[in-house]
Amino acid sequence: MTSSTLPQSDCTIRSAADLLLRWPAQEPLAALVSGGTLESQNAWTILARPVETIVIAADSTATDALAQLELALSRTPRPSVPRSHDARDIPFTGGWILALGYALGECFEPRAVCDAQPAAASPRAVLHWCADAWCFDHTTSTLHAIGNPPALSSPTETPAWQLHSMHPRESDAHYAASVARAIEYIRAGDAYQANIARRFDGVLSGSARAFAHAAISENHAWFGACVDLPGGGCLVSMSPELFLRVSHDGRIATRPIKGTRSADVPARELLESTKDCAELAMIVDLMRNDLGRVAEIGSVEVAQSRVLETHRTVHHGVAEIRARLRNDVSWMDVLRATFPPGSVTGAPKVRAMQIIQELEETERGFYCGGIGFISASGNAALSVAIRTAQLGAADADNARALAYHAGCGIVIESELAAEVAETHTKARAVFQLAQSGDVDPS
Repeated sequence: MTSSTLPQSDCTIRSAADLLLRWPAQEPLAALVSGGTLESQNAWTILARPVETIVIAADSTATDALAQLELALSRTPRPSVPRSHDARDIPFTGGWILALGYALGECFEPRAVCDAQPAAASPRAVLHWCADAWCFDHTTSTLHAIGNPPALSSPTETPAWQLHSMHPRESDAHYAASVARAIEYIRAGDAYQANIARRFDGVLSGSARAFAHAAISENHAWFGACVDLPGGGCLVSMSPELFLRVSHDGRIATRPIKGTRSADVPARELLESTKDCAELAMIVDLMRNDLGRVAEIGSVEVAQSRVLETHRTVHHGVAEIRARLRNDVSWMDVLRATFPPGSVTGAPKVRAMQIIQELEETERGFYCGGIGFISASGNAALSVAIRTAQLGAADADNARALAYHAGCGIVIESELAAEVAETHTKARAVFQLAQSGDVDPS
């Protein structure tokens, strides 16, 4: 496998998201697009061509699902002898670009399944094997060719798209009732925190990739994604949250988000909130425990207990936990220990997942799962699939159903009106993209 470097001037690249519009329309695409303020977490963008796709079906048993996943991940084993780290290494040198659905977590945590489980339609996971890719280094503004990726086209007029008919699947009152029930469980001692989500539906007409370009660009998504799904669907993510990053030398990090305020209000409102501080502290403890299952003894550390991140529409409270993986740990072991992400389940994780299944009326699909890559080089990175739209196949009029979720971490101090408002704040990432006058986000 080879790589070559092309200077930015030869490619006329204004932003990494622009590469989505230059990818050949007839070629399948699995793209992880970084944006926003440049940080070490989002220094690379990857656009890859799937040559093989493994689908773990919604109706597969836990045993079959895990067997399929383990067999697939065995093609990208972790290095048995950790190599020295080079910050300039290209993170993706071919391997898997994958979308893990939230329901995959039931396979790792079978006790989380309850009788009230909604009927599933989305696959548990989709894994694209990609040998050919363009990797864009944001620090040097250079493109690197991995394998033999398709030629990028010259910039042209952006294809048309329109997002319309956006509306919540359930009323604010109904969502508030679910939050109230979650608080009852917390008061009874069942859990400390549970993340309760609601779904918004809409219709996208026109180009899904042009929509992805606008969504990622306008929201300055740190961990954006545009991943084709089998059957003609597509995932478009504007995620701000890193689930896992693993370096080939065995270092692992997670950056859970807890605590949200609209970007229109002063950031100190979030910083001074003891309730939001407690939310994050609970998840930090959970993630320390999760990483501890696969880490070298004594290597787990809280690098940042709570910092503020401001994105286009929201302020977030964020922590970072780091560790070093044991040499005998596989990718399957890492996922088994940590998936689904604790920030979108709650604590303790299994009981929180049971409460989520009872109180949420629609399946999450890929929302609250993970999107990212596992490279043959030994590197991996997965975002938490929040701020993520799941698009269905296009109909005869080139229109697609769009599903979008927003959720809140519910604790004993949660106020119903505030949690309802937070879902609308988080939904702004997609509502502000709506181009017609029939949008009703209330």
